[in-house]
Amino acid sequence: MIKKILFWGAKYKAGIIYDLIQKNKILNKKSNLKVKYLFDPNLSEAQFLSKAKFSNKKKDLLSFISKSEYFVTSIGNNYGMARYLISKELEKRKLKPFSIISKYAYISNKKLLGKGVQIFPHSVIHHQSKVGDYSIMNTGSILEHDSKIGNGVHIMPGAVIGGNTSIGNYVTIGLNATVMPLITIEDGAFIGAGAVVTKNVKKNQVVVGNPAKFLKLTSQKVDLKLFK
Repeated sequence: MIKKILFWGAKYKAGIIYDLIQKNKILNKKSNLKVKYLFDPNLSEAQFLSKAKFSNKKKDLLSFISKSEYFVTSIGNNYGMARYLISKELEKRKLKPFSIISKYAYISNKKLLGKGVQIFPHSVIHHQSKVGDYSIMNTGSILEHDSKIGNGVHIMPGAVIGGNTSIGNYVTIGLNATVMPLITIEDGAFIGAGAVVTKNVKKNQVVVGNPAKFLKLTSQKVDLKLFK
């Protein structure tokens, strides 16, 4: 019997994930799992080719949920809070999170991964490092030993996180950024592309440059009215 997957999000990241599933390039792929539905309230059509049914309408979302067993929340960039809170709403409706773990990633201990994670090709998660629920380790990113990242985090391509580092919820680490060992980055912070973080980063701070310096404060807001 076919088990149906709902994608929340139908932009380019969703297309990458769809391709990994279709080409059986993930660890937990099973022959009876199919991506059947795509939902994105911000698009008029999906941004990639697929055989799945697309909609941006609330009534279709409710129908998709009722017909699906699993979900993937394909929201990237600095929208970690949205990815996490939307995923929790889908969980409430009895859907199961489907983790995307590339066959070409290195993970020291898969038991330390949260649910609904997205671990892309050539990313590395070293000894005793933990990854929270609905977090993303993007292509070629590295999480060194004995580190911890929270829920709804996005480690962008090529970013390197040093050992014994603590990263809070909804943090975004930009392209090719480097976080030195023993650093703490608090909830909601944004680390700019190519930044080198040598000091702790406070909640909701945006830091940029080498060495990274405070630029401004940021915030994340999530509209969950589609579930009401």
